[in-house]
Amino acid sequence: MRQRIRMAVIVLLVIGLVVAGYEGYRLFTEKPHHEPPVSRVTDTTDDGWQVVSYLGVTVEVPPGWARLDMGFCGESTERWGPADLDPCATDLGLWFLASATFDPATGPGVHAAPASDNLPQGGWAGYVTRGKVVVNVAGPDQNVVRRVLQSVSQPI
Repeated sequence: MRQRIRMAVIVLLVIGLVVAGYEGYRLFTEKPHHEPPVSRVTDTTDDGWQVVSYLGVTVEVPPGWARLDMGFCGESTERWGPADLDPCATDLGLWFLASATFDPATGPGVHAAPASDNLPQGGWAGYVTRGKVVVNVAGPDQNVVRRVLQSVSQPI
């Protein structure tokens, strides 16, 4: 009887070792699945502007702006703009970009933007960099563009 119990314990230990070895192998060789980072509203200001956070960077955007789904545009960029704006439009709104691949044509700050489909009279555009994130914004109102850029912050 003792010998059968001993054999059963040994068999269970061997099975346990095989299962643990297999799970350990899977743990270290399987590529983890991570969802891409998503920007979201985390607060509002006293005057109704939305505070949006993305990868540790926060920025204030006008109350009528919303997160735009760029999925069918062939891009994975995080984007905000007026709720009725075509998500694929490249001339109005806010983009969160990676600073490592950002190649600006101008220096940071607010600059005049040429006329375009969504800015027929021209407008204003600019960017600021905070760590690994660039906040790029364009719109028809210089004060709005300036406020968005001045609100960009990154916690210490």
